[in-house]
Amino acid sequence: LYKIAVTSEGGEYTGSQVRAQRRRMAHNRRTLQQKGTRSAKRRLQAMSGREKRYMRNVNHVITTQLAQDESVSTYVLEKLTNIRHRRTSKTMRLWLGQWAFAQFEEFLTYKCQERGIAVTHIDPRYTSQDCNSCGHRDRENRRKGLFLCTACGHRDNADRNAALNIRDR
Repeated sequence: LYKIAVTSEGGEYTGSQVRAQRRRMAHNRRTLQQKGTRSAKRRLQAMSGREKRYMRNVNHVITTQLAQDESVSTYVLEKLTNIRHRRTSKTMRLWLGQWAFAQFEEFLTYKCQERGIAVTHIDPRYTSQDCNSCGHRDRENRRKGLFLCTACGHRDNADRNAALNIRDR
């Protein structure tokens, strides 16, 4: 969620502005709901749907940029259908619940079909734990955003390492 999309060529689309916008909207919602006045309720109604429209626009912009890359013939995405059913912290569940990854996939798929670019899906298991250099798999290889192989010492951005593993599969 820190990065919305990472390509194997090193292209990154960070989600820092998205997280900041969501925090602002959540704070405003919380404040207005606490107030409970008639004007606060009107303001909440006016705000409803704004976050969804914002994310829709972000997804459109990123998928358009990805689909316009002429050097790519195939995009390989992780199948993220059961990502919300994992046991994680409350904060992580909140982030995953708000993540519009299905919409992102849908936008990328239809835009790539228009340009003749294939979009396929793979099983996401162990993509972030496998070392792209030596193939060693260990849970300790990944520490948040950093990938550091315990076997060969390969060091990389964790999302970029996972993107390379997805590309190679």
